[in-house]
Amino acid sequence: MPSPTNAASNETLVRFARRISHDLNNFSTVVRTYSELLLSELPPDSSTYADVSEIQRAAESMVQYLARVTRFARAGAMRRVPMDVSSGIAEAVEQFGREQPSREVSMSLAAGASIAADPLWWRDVMAEVLLNAHEAAPSGSRIVVAVQALGERVEVTVTDEGNGVSSSLGDQVMEPFVSGKQGVRGAGIGLALVAAFLEAVSGSISFDREDGRTTVRMEIPAVR
Repeated sequence: MPSPTNAASNETLVRFARRISHDLNNFSTVVRTYSELLLSELPPDSSTYADVSEIQRAAESMVQYLARVTRFARAGAMRRVPMDVSSGIAEAVEQFGREQPSREVSMSLAAGASIAADPLWWRDVMAEVLLNAHEAAPSGSRIVVAVQALGERVEVTVTDEGNGVSSSLGDQVMEPFVSGKQGVRGAGIGLALVAAFLEAVSGSISFDREDGRTTVRMEIPAVR
């Protein structure tokens, strides 16, 4: 249970995320709209067309990033229904496979492992964890996803061959806009989304490093 101080701090952060997402989305929409108008009037083979196209791509990236920030801000209002953990994981892995076809993902799932959460949220949380593993792991290595039903809780692990969380970041890695990645657009919100989801469902997360592999371990209360 969060302390009153932490609860107030979290609420302030949520209001900030909601507000900044709204305002920046308005700015991004203007940039995107006017860049589209410019592109319609420029010859495709001109250097200006290439420059404006890059501006448009940046605006699109910003819109997608802000959608993730908005989702983070709404975690507390997430609906909770009994759902199959493995089903959401399979959907996330299928989606991930379409986006990153060169990365092998193996699954060891458990039948009947259920939690109380929003199925779409859970799928997106798993997509964030998979993307985080993909960006951390060396090319050609495999990501392993496993589920275990452990009595009153469900354990989900995602293991990759990356270097894990930098010791300089510590617990800050789960905070919004904090990232150990350099030059990655939209970095710093993925694990914050995961943390917001886990807080909403009374779950927990930990990171283990052993035998050259990094494991993200999520534990969530089970429902029957």
